Amino acid sequence: MLMVVHGGIYVEEIPEISDALKKACLVGRKLLMQKEAVDAVEEAVKVLEDDPRLDAGTGSYPNLLGEIEMSASIMKDDLSCGGVAAIKNIKNPISVARGVMEQTKHVLLVGEGANLFARLLGFEPYNPMAELTVTTLRKAIEIAEEEENSIYHYYLERARLRLQTLQLGTVGSVAIDSKKRKAAATSTGGIEMQLPGRVGDSPLIGLGNFAGEWGAVSMTGAGEGIIKLGLARKIADWMEEMSAQSAVDRGMALANKYNVVCGAIALSYREEFGIGNNGGKISYSYWKDGMQEPYTYKDSQ
Repeated sequence: MLMVVHGGIYVEEIPEISDALKKACLVGRKLLMQKEAVDAVEEAVKVLEDDPRLDAGTGSYPNLLGEIEMSASIMKDDLSCGGVAAIKNIKNPISVARGVMEQTKHVLLVGEGANLFARLLGFEPYNPMAELTVTTLRKAIEIAEEEENSIYHYYLERARLRLQTLQLGTVGSVAIDSKKRKAAATSTGGIEMQLPGRVGDSPLIGLGNFAGEWGAVSMTGAGEGIIKLGLARKIADWMEEMSAQSAVDRGMALANKYNVVCGAIALSYREEFGIGNNGGKISYSYWKDGMQEPYTYKDSQ
């Protein structure tokens, strides 16, 4: 059994989030011992979504209207999968994504359709705004004011009005259980200064999140670039013939070639894992069978 989680990549120093990543790993470990890999990755990501310091669920980045639009996807190695994009007012998008996987014939629901589906499943309305959201929105307004592109100016006044009413990094997980079943889950609040309706790589199967015969992968970083390169599926397929770490390294080399800043966590059918990034620093935690406690990025500092 093996569990890996990430809390995104950071250009400068990683904020103090090792406790959240360790908690997510511990929750995932418990589920790995009791249920399936897919249960473990969902619950681990829910822990990270609930932490306002991370860009997923509570505390997600707002768009330029001051609204939070979140995305998530989940996948099993039998290719069962589901995702949501641009969903609003939901506490745990990853659980709605699992609902898409298990209760529909679809792969991805977006916007109002995703929200309606969540309500039909019984998910209660929830305001994911947090202090980080307010800070990020103020910063986005300042940057947008300096943009020459008039498209951004369209949203400025609306964002300012939204800011007056407020009250106060992408996450992911991969796991393999005792029966060698693999799963991956990724959730995000998007990026700073995103236009309303923008969708990144996280809810897109094979691009930001993938689980298959050879392994499972969760991506983080510049979503538009990750989409263009299709990195999650590539890294997973490469693990057929190389180690998880070598596959991640190959993915980062490809990203470098096209100036795409990103990071990845991966595990293979051999029960080995790989962690890598080509810019900034990646936050992570992992646990494998035989370890007493999860290891976090902070333990290597």
